[in-house]
Amino acid sequence: MLIALLSVFFLFTVKGGICLGENGNFEDFVNMVDTNISAAKQYVISQWNDEVLKVDKPNRVHFYGYYDFIIIGAGAAGAVIASRLSEINKWKILLLEAGGPTNDFIKIPGMALYSFHSDFTWGYNSTPQENACHAFLNNECFMIQGKGLGGTTILNAAIYSRGHSEDFDRWENVFGNPGWSYEKVLPYFKKSEHAVFTPRDEEYHGVNGPLTISHTNVTPGLNPVLIKAAEELGLDYLEDYNGRYHNGISITQFDLKGNERVTSASAFLDDFRNKKNLEVSPFSFATKILIDQRKRAYGVRFIKNGKIYVAKARKEIIVSAGTFNSPQLLMLSGIGPEDHLKSLQIKVIQNSPVGKNLEDHLMFIGVHFRTNTPFNNHTLREQLKLYINHQRPLTAGIGCELLAFRNKQNDETKRPYMEIMFNNPSFDGEVGNLSFLLKPEYIELFNQINPATDFWANVLLVHPKSRGSVTLRSKDPKHKPIINPQFLSNEEDVESLYDAVQFVLKLNNTPTFKENNFRLLVLDYPGCTHLEKLSKPWWLCAFKYLTTTEYHPGGTNRMCPDPKNCVVNSKFQVYGIENLRVTDISSIAELNSGHTHAVAVMMGEKSADMIKQKYKFEI
Repeated sequence: MLIALLSVFFLFTVKGGICLGENGNFEDFVNMVDTNISAAKQYVISQWNDEVLKVDKPNRVHFYGYYDFIIIGAGAAGAVIASRLSEINKWKILLLEAGGPTNDFIKIPGMALYSFHSDFTWGYNSTPQENACHAFLNNECFMIQGKGLGGTTILNAAIYSRGHSEDFDRWENVFGNPGWSYEKVLPYFKKSEHAVFTPRDEEYHGVNGPLTISHTNVTPGLNPVLIKAAEELGLDYLEDYNGRYHNGISITQFDLKGNERVTSASAFLDDFRNKKNLEVSPFSFATKILIDQRKRAYGVRFIKNGKIYVAKARKEIIVSAGTFNSPQLLMLSGIGPEDHLKSLQIKVIQNSPVGKNLEDHLMFIGVHFRTNTPFNNHTLREQLKLYINHQRPLTAGIGCELLAFRNKQNDETKRPYMEIMFNNPSFDGEVGNLSFLLKPEYIELFNQINPATDFWANVLLVHPKSRGSVTLRSKDPKHKPIINPQFLSNEEDVESLYDAVQFVLKLNNTPTFKENNFRLLVLDYPGCTHLEKLSKPWWLCAFKYLTTTEYHPGGTNRMCPDPKNCVVNSKFQVYGIENLRVTDISSIAELNSGHTHAVAVMMGEKSADMIKQKYKFEI
């Protein structure tokens, strides 16, 4: 059973390629999986960023060169911006990325969770949480962010989910950002897309972009039952949740080309070596944005291969380092809350609410169901052969083949407040520990789960009220930022999550579940055993232990017209500093009702066009 589960979620970490499908290499392929299972288990997450920031001669700075634009971070937005700006042949672009190139094995979507224990992650944890993550070591949430060409798209679930149209209308009408209504951003979603799945709402999708969006095959005997049961609870079945309608249950759309994960790097940077005006510099850790006395950004200091470099920008610098690293870099550069910077002896260049307003989709991982059907009983070898033939489960990111979105009004014009991710198989203790860093008693608890027959209904709040922060630990860039999401600190979130879980539990009483002998798996959650099972106090206790991040943090450099409450304007320009923009999910006005990758790509597309327009180039 364990081997079957591990094969679903394993990440290869050895450099080099295996030519999948060639019989002569298949044994090597299988052996490499076994080897790297051990490597992932033994991987030690570093406490600091010491290794990448070691320098041979700390007092010597090397000049790297002049560029028209310098982009920091080759993730979901940064890779897009670099690619699109390089379409102007007269512009010279430098793209800095702290991580390196990925390998062939990280392309397998079903192995995403093991990449959490590799050099492709920053290895961030939250501060100890008062109201969440108590099942995890030190009551800390494992806050995953990708490090490498492609950013977090190299290790996420590869789910393509834009959100509801109301999300973007709110960006414009509620938060005051002109040009960000759904009508205005839809062309940018379509611009990046190469949609190949069917059926789909054609008018809402593009087919000529570099980002391939497709389905994988679904689990027979499970997904049809889930869809029918959801319909019995009033959820509509949607053929395309990124089309005209969003609320309902639907087959998941993936960043998937054939059987391989599509990252922002593989989609937008694969041909960069053929572009003489685009330089991609991996293993380049930006430590400071250089700003002159007139408050104009003119360069970037970074460390690469043990040397300190400075690159200078003739036009602009675009920060796309992510929700945690972008605010860290701004604050290290003197842009941030005045009192906080002064307390760390950092010269204040611009007082700004950098690092405030951290929001994230909350995820409760405590709802499991059991079936009589062993739908995940393939051996490791069998699953690898299925993968070569483009068959599940390895083609589905973390096994999530179905998504459902719901609002309380059952009104399509209203955005959802909850999402359900149906994942199969459920995790046992070993994989759960690698995914979340569980306490020993919760490893033992999760070992009661049978990955061959059980599935998981992750319950998400997509618009929680709780807000947290990102702050500096010190003025030393090797020190990781302090991340405090303050999950479930707002009582409304607790009640909304309880309402969402109660809705999911209704599946247990549907005629379809009863006919197929699907039933709720009730576990004895350590810390909650003194309470009556399934009572409201018991669920509220479970929330404290098993609520965590869905790895969609955003808002720490928020966009709005008010410099006192936001960091950037509607064109991503940093208030008070010339020639500096922040374009990534940190600058989102408010989180979308879905997953964040699609939105980050859209923001990158729109940001690139804004820059082209500023310099009078046609778009």
